Amino acid sequence: MLVKWGVIGAGGIAHRRTMSAMRTAENTRLQALMVRDLERAKRLAEEHGAASYYDSVDSVLSDPEVDAVYIATPVYLHCEHTIRAAEHGKHILCEKPMAMNVDECRRMIDACNENGVHLEICFLLRFEPYFIRLKQLIENYEMGEIIEARASFLKSYNIQDGFWRRDPTRAGGGVLMDMGAHAIDLLSYILGDVSKVTALTNSRTTGWEVEETATALMQTESGAIAIADTSFVIPHSETTLEIYGTKGTALVTSGQEWKLKLYLGDKICEESKPYESLYKPLLEHFSRCLESREKPIAPGIAGLKNIQIISAAYE
Repeated sequence: MLVKWGVIGAGGIAHRRTMSAMRTAENTRLQALMVRDLERAKRLAEEHGAASYYDSVDSVLSDPEVDAVYIATPVYLHCEHTIRAAEHGKHILCEKPMAMNVDECRRMIDACNENGVHLEICFLLRFEPYFIRLKQLIENYEMGEIIEARASFLKSYNIQDGFWRRDPTRAGGGVLMDMGAHAIDLLSYILGDVSKVTALTNSRTTGWEVEETATALMQTESGAIAIADTSFVIPHSETTLEIYGTKGTALVTSGQEWKLKLYLGDKICEESKPYESLYKPLLEHFSRCLESREKPIAPGIAGLKNIQIISAAYE
């Protein structure tokens, strides 16, 4: 099934990553895009091969050629744009974090259910083959009882004064809402639902209005301890995932390439592979879901649970 996409908020991540993936993913076409500046929308459409371009959300939602929308607007607009898209009968892929709070997540899910449209959240790491493999190993008890896991998402990101990401009323928070959403989702996806959470945050080096650094400490329903380390002020680091079980240990790093080191009993496996965009498999999966060939890997309920954990961490 060919899915013709409309992009709401075509700047930022959509411009850098997602719309390029739409040109290569199977059964996927970039049909329309919008940003508030019409001239910029025209330039983006020419660059990415979109048939139509707009400067308003309503124009994209009213386009009869658009089957589904990718929502990449600031977090405080996710709920509004998702509900409006659902009411127009458009299927929805929403960027993470899903929304500002749990109530907004529930309203989004309800609107999609009431209008019979498909909703998924852009939890890209659920589509990384190494992480899928580790989840299967854990589910098959090949790593034994999981004692502890840690996800470290650390980078240097200078957020300019006045940008929406530094405004808690528009971003919902700082690095914990941003990269933390991915780190927390990855841990809960692989290890299972979280039952307890606490956190430490600060902005001691930048003085930003939102936290620049955060560590969330969680316990899963299985009893495993999970730690999500996040920061916007670390210039030299790689994304890492560590999992420690009674029968095995797994270490995954991502820099210029993905690297996996897996200890199972007395066996050691080391692998590496080039880094590839995960938007392509996500988009192809979305299309298969619309054909009822697959169940959603990152449904709305996953986004709601993610915000429940983040909200509890802030509390």
